[in-house]
Amino acid sequence: MSQILLIIGLLVFAYACRTFHKRLLSIAGWIAVLVATYLGGFIITASHAGGWFAISLWFLFPWVEIVSRVRRLRFPMRSDVKHRFPPSRDLFPDLDQISSEIEDAGFQKADDAGWKWEQTDHFVRLFYHPGKLLQASISVAQQEEFVFSHASLTTRTVDGMTLVTTNYPFSFTMRLAPRQRMNRCRSAESVEEMLASHETFLKKNVVTLERIAPQDPDLLHTNIQRDLTQQIDHNLLAGVIIRADEQHFRYSWRGCFYLWFQVVKEMIWA
Repeated sequence: MSQILLIIGLLVFAYACRTFHKRLLSIAGWIAVLVATYLGGFIITASHAGGWFAISLWFLFPWVEIVSRVRRLRFPMRSDVKHRFPPSRDLFPDLDQISSEIEDAGFQKADDAGWKWEQTDHFVRLFYHPGKLLQASISVAQQEEFVFSHASLTTRTVDGMTLVTTNYPFSFTMRLAPRQRMNRCRSAESVEEMLASHETFLKKNVVTLERIAPQDPDLLHTNIQRDLTQQIDHNLLAGVIIRADEQHFRYSWRGCFYLWFQVVKEMIWA
């Protein structure tokens, strides 16, 4: 009975640690989960081998999913990002509210666009801040019944760098292109918090207003398409993905290991 209470206590401690969104506390919470898993395996099997096997399942299941399902998927080499209508209120009821918050921060709505990757439908609402030369976007991805959204702020420099602050909730599925920089701000609860994080991000990369390139609000969707193309081309060169045919790519074994590492990292740091 005392061992079960200890496991419950560890799980409660782990949950508490991960609500603070602090890196060290996240690690402590993950260690607590592993210890609880080990104790559960040890109690069930009455052996240390059972405890270690229980821990290994945390790392084995993502790998099985990647190899058995993800590696078989085929994705288009090029995505045509074009104007489209927004999703229904039933699908994404918060779109208008988030749009109003972004517009209240000084942004102007530029376009509604989207593209499709096999069974995943992507929608993006684009905004532009003429004073800050800054792009904002609300993205919605739908795959069958699964729907998630995130917001991003994007600055482009005159020398070709793209700096993005985002609250994207999952691990990245491909490497960033050499001239792309990413700042994850998953704990942001308002547009103001994301703007503050993005300004700090720009300062760390020594990006002043003089270095920022103006963007044409009517062509923001073409910038997204170019970013997607650059990222795919970079990952082809890096061996993360390989061509399946002339129109599609799939993940290589190196890409499978990359995805697995991303999932494990996400479990530890999230």
